[in-house]
Amino acid sequence: MRRRALSAVATAGLAALVLSACTAGPTNPTDPSSDGSTAQSDPAPVVSVVNETIAGDEAADDGTSAQNTAAEAPAGTASASPAADAGSEASAPPSDAVTIEAGEELALTVDGGEFTEVTLVDADHDSVPADAGTFDADQNTADDAADDTAETDGSDDAAEAEGTDSTDEQAMAGGTTDPTHGLMEVGPSSSAATSESDESSETDGTSEQDSAGASGSEDSSAAAGDASAASQGTEWESSTALVTGATYTWEATTVSPDGAEHTATGTVTTPDTTAQEELTANTIIADDQTVGVGAPIAVTFNSTVPEEARAAIEARLSVEVTDADGEPVDVQGSWGWLYDTADGISRVHYRPQEFWPSDVSVDVSLPLEGVEYSPRWYGKEDIELSFDVGRDQRVVADAQSHRMTIERDGEQIADWPASLGTPQAPSYNGTHVVMAKHEFYTMTSERWDYETDVSWAVRIHNNGEFIHAAPWSVGVQGSANVSHGCINLSTERAKEYYDMALYGDPVEITGSSVDLNTEHSDISDWVYSWEDWQDLSALD
Repeated sequence: MRRRALSAVATAGLAALVLSACTAGPTNPTDPSSDGSTAQSDPAPVVSVVNETIAGDEAADDGTSAQNTAAEAPAGTASASPAADAGSEASAPPSDAVTIEAGEELALTVDGGEFTEVTLVDADHDSVPADAGTFDADQNTADDAADDTAETDGSDDAAEAEGTDSTDEQAMAGGTTDPTHGLMEVGPSSSAATSESDESSETDGTSEQDSAGASGSEDSSAAAGDASAASQGTEWESSTALVTGATYTWEATTVSPDGAEHTATGTVTTPDTTAQEELTANTIIADDQTVGVGAPIAVTFNSTVPEEARAAIEARLSVEVTDADGEPVDVQGSWGWLYDTADGISRVHYRPQEFWPSDVSVDVSLPLEGVEYSPRWYGKEDIELSFDVGRDQRVVADAQSHRMTIERDGEQIADWPASLGTPQAPSYNGTHVVMAKHEFYTMTSERWDYETDVSWAVRIHNNGEFIHAAPWSVGVQGSANVSHGCINLSTERAKEYYDMALYGDPVEITGSSVDLNTEHSDISDWVYSWEDWQDLSALD
């Protein structure tokens, strides 16, 4: 600021007034008593929404950006998130909310400073993980890194990653009919004999998947965003597209050239969906059910979910784990989109990196009401699911020793003679899980031309593998493999195992000549390595 000379004839009062109003420092810099200077800060950066805004039913085309209208917080402080008290109930957006199209990422820009942190939250669903997005700093470097990742991670699309090797046609468990993919509940004993062509064919061999590296996807309960991306910049974009009929609030921390921090907030809304048909989501696990440590959270839809819609859907899903005292338990896990079934049903499963810890509670939130999956389909309703993981019980059946052992919470509780699949119809090496159980069951096989009634049948795979009572093979149980792929036990032992089995209990088969692959089952989650499982996530 320019210094102003004072007239010698001016009065002392006038001089004081002029000095206080116009000077940046004392007339005599050596006189501390006359120091009336004040430091002037840079103006607060202005944050704007870059997306084209919608006025009424038509998109604005004047090229203007919507600027944040929230009051500026004092430098060095952060104002509370506008959604902090929103809870799970929908609330009316403020009158200054900006409306933009759904199906695109929210883009913000800042003038007069840089972003240091931005978070985007769904104001109507506090369970939806916050989106930390990405900044634009050194875009060329980021693009190069993305190209390098695409060249080195070796991941293909889900269908190719789940491919299988062919092997000897005779090495199959059970018959040749296609497996079913319906929901199979583990509930009270089924007293009626069920006749179905059950022991379906499965191509042998493990899938030759490229396991060059993990996709890097984090637990869905963590904020979305690329941790390796730039930490600040002048442009910001959300990690996933916005869904229909939603209200989002964003909070941006910026820094001005003088180093002062500022906070700006804003609200954006998206129009309601114009899709006409409801898409439902169903979970295999029932509310309040107790499951085994290998139980995945399996969600099936009543139609196909387009690949381009999956990231936005997955980003909304959350899983929280707590112990008996209600304290959070850190469990690393990931959602994965499995191949669509033959009848066009999409599936997304959540599994931990390792098995679940025992004796914990799991809360799952699927806020999908109104979410547009395609121009035709939209989500029917939000789903909340709570279930318990029980004791840690694991079965190992060895085709070489002809034994089946049961371990519970680290202690072996059973070691029984068993008979597994013959060389022509072998059992499959790998991790199975208990899927369903039946007190009485009728097994049929076109391939092996039999129809057999069995009791205490526990299904462990859709390829026809069960653990069941086989009184006809008791004489060779413990010494030979004579089944069509199932694990044969005596009636007494089969009943004992039936009574203790829970949906999701792991069953490991070893010592056979063939391995499980990722096809032909509702639950093949544990056949994947952790790195390959992460590649099935729709999130980067």
